[in-house]
Amino acid sequence: MNTEQILREAILIGIVLGVTGVAWLVIRRSGGTASQNAERVLSGVMGSFLLLGGVAKFFMPFTNMFAQQIALSELPFPRLSAFAGQAGEISVGLVLLGFFILGRRLQGQFADAVFYLTNLVIVVIMLVAVYVHLHPNVPAEVLPFQSKPPVVTLIVMGLAMVNAWLRRRNTTLVAAWT
Repeated sequence: MNTEQILREAILIGIVLGVTGVAWLVIRRSGGTASQNAERVLSGVMGSFLLLGGVAKFFMPFTNMFAQQIALSELPFPRLSAFAGQAGEISVGLVLLGFFILGRRLQGQFADAVFYLTNLVIVVIMLVAVYVHLHPNVPAEVLPFQSKPPVVTLIVMGLAMVNAWLRRRNTTLVAAWT
């Protein structure tokens, strides 16, 4: 295992945990329900995680690792796949951070549609990542955390589904009270 790579990945996780700590401090004062606060914190954590993951791919060694993942997994249209993956991570990260920062001010059908679409895009990105992790030509050395099983990928996918479920629950509860 490359200790420099693991250290960089640990720093990225530390940044996400720092954002989570700030999120918790901000959210606990917002006065929302526990479910609304969970949705906001989860949006902030996932947004920062995906944004950092997408931006990290601009820097070595992540640029090379990402290129190798795409080439070795034989994804169609490699350049488009690389662009779509990286742009997708950055875009959904920014959108989720917007939902975290603006919180309950983003309500209504349009905001709900954007929120659900964002979480759906995360699921699609993670499905492609599961494929890459499980592809026999892709060695663990070019994968995040140098781990062949897609554990983190499946966790992120599950969190996106939980986030969408929380939004549905929160909008249903709000509608019931009005």
